[in-house]
Amino acid sequence: MLMWNPSKLTTAGKALLAKAQAGQTTIKITKAQTGSGSYSSGENIETRTALKTPKQTFPIQNKMISDADNTVILKIAITNKSEDSTLSTGYDITEFGVFAQDPQKGEILYSIATASTSDYMPAYNGVLPSVINMSYYLEVSNAANVTINSAGALALQADLEALETRVTLIEQSKVELLAARRKVGSSSATWERVGDAVGMICKAAVGNGTVQNDMMSHYPFSEMRPCNLAEDRTVNAYLGDADFQWDGSNGDVMLEVPLTYTGRWFETDADGVKWEYRGISSGPIGHLHLDHMFTDGPDRRISEKVYLPIFPGSLSSIPSGEVVALKLESKAGAFPAHSRNRDTFRTICSTKGDNWYLDDVWAMHFLDTCYIVMFANSHAQGTLGAGRTEFPNDGTKGLALQARTGNYITVVKDYGNRFAVGQGISIGNGLWSQSLAADRRVTKIEDSTEISNAVCVHFDGDPVAITTTSVLWSSLQPTGATIEMASPNGRVDGKTNGMSAVRFLWIEDWYGNMWQFRDGDNIKNWQHYYCNRRSSYADKVYEGDYFKVGYEAAKANGYVKEFGYDPEWPEIEICTDATGSSGTFFSDYYYQAEGGELVFSGGNVDNGPYSGPFRRHCSDSAANSNWSLGGRPQARK
Repeated sequence: MLMWNPSKLTTAGKALLAKAQAGQTTIKITKAQTGSGSYSSGENIETRTALKTPKQTFPIQNKMISDADNTVILKIAITNKSEDSTLSTGYDITEFGVFAQDPQKGEILYSIATASTSDYMPAYNGVLPSVINMSYYLEVSNAANVTINSAGALALQADLEALETRVTLIEQSKVELLAARRKVGSSSATWERVGDAVGMICKAAVGNGTVQNDMMSHYPFSEMRPCNLAEDRTVNAYLGDADFQWDGSNGDVMLEVPLTYTGRWFETDADGVKWEYRGISSGPIGHLHLDHMFTDGPDRRISEKVYLPIFPGSLSSIPSGEVVALKLESKAGAFPAHSRNRDTFRTICSTKGDNWYLDDVWAMHFLDTCYIVMFANSHAQGTLGAGRTEFPNDGTKGLALQARTGNYITVVKDYGNRFAVGQGISIGNGLWSQSLAADRRVTKIEDSTEISNAVCVHFDGDPVAITTTSVLWSSLQPTGATIEMASPNGRVDGKTNGMSAVRFLWIEDWYGNMWQFRDGDNIKNWQHYYCNRRSSYADKVYEGDYFKVGYEAAKANGYVKEFGYDPEWPEIEICTDATGSSGTFFSDYYYQAEGGELVFSGGNVDNGPYSGPFRRHCSDSAANSNWSLGGRPQARK
């Protein structure tokens, strides 16, 4: 176990401290360094300007203020595999230095420590990185004013204090790397488990039974919990509590997600085979970084927890005669909101209060990584189920066979029997028209006594004047289909696979049922512009807080074969090659057009095998709204 003698400020460090105390400068920590140099007993290390035998250089992960105002605690992850380098030869860690920027002298060795008990850092074995999480106490002038270079970003004290409890937890336990990899160019949708995921069995359930899923007992999945969230982002109850409610009566039904580190990277092995990796961990190990779902703005302010919506968003009820601003809610037992553009959905999410947003591309990418790591494949429909993607929709077979006013419509038998009691329907003067009835539930299906080879599909609500030009079709389905499931992953045991709702990490209709607007991504001529500041989300903006992703999207439709890679933002998944097929590569469809301005994902009730978590629709304008488009409210602390 690595143990250190008391650290010492160097001569240059003391001089910089004096300048800071005199108000001439602030202390900016630039990096940390390990080495294998030997030191004799009583050797004066304060005069050193560099380590004797430097081996590795690391960014400072974060800082915390100690009880003393003139001391900060630096957090450093010492590892043999980082984003920038791979350790090829192991060494004994015997010395450690912290560097700072002096306005007159440039970068200096600010503080140094020698090991009383060294520890060996092995060479990277090509599979699992080794990591030592280290706390380093450093004397400064004013701890609150100290800044650090942390992987290219400025870490603010308010952000770092929020991490204190979690960092302590990580220090007390082994940092696990849950990861999977695929051969680049291989058509197989199956990935290979690596790291601490090797040997794990993860199954998806069908119906209300339980299945083995080893990963649900490992961080972060073990700490993800459905909860009831108040508008002030107070947790009212967790699943299992006596007062937890699925129907929204005790707050929005959300998934609480703890701080998580993720990674997407590429490596070429000794045989010349290139691999794509996805990884998840509780700490900054190897190529993993704090997922950008938890960061916000150019200063990367950190949200300790993010609350993802478990259900497609539905509108709050407004008492008759009252003027109340619309709000988007995540709850069971309601029809999803639709027929509004993305900007409107953004507004009715923010109406709930501070730190409420329209669910975005960062959450989309985060869940994609979670899925790949958990199930070691990129074909979710083949694992979780088809989702609500194959409901009956036919403008010819759906024509009413007789005119009448009432609460049922008569259609040909082979079409009407495809419907299910409880499902959502609409009726209009043509397919996808809701001019006569919208968002109704089927209450009964029975053979017609008046017309042969026909059935009467009954529905709730007010009577409808049906004509022979009226069309019955499946629109969006009500929420709450999965609440009786015992497993957080899988599908309900419904009428058919393609009419059965799926859930992933309790999130219902992760794909299928409705297209989901994803905020934070604007498109112009196949170029995607991303934003990581939620308060700056807006349509048709391509500058300021929006930045250009380092590649263009594919200009042809098809199944996703490859996603592009931007080393600055590796988690971003934009299709660059759409020449795959259903069941291969990433298995879901990509659709684009030159005038596309935004992205929505997942697929709706009749998109079939085109659907899935990697489905991206990038052809519509920002003004678009229709019956199949909706959104979900997201919150953060």
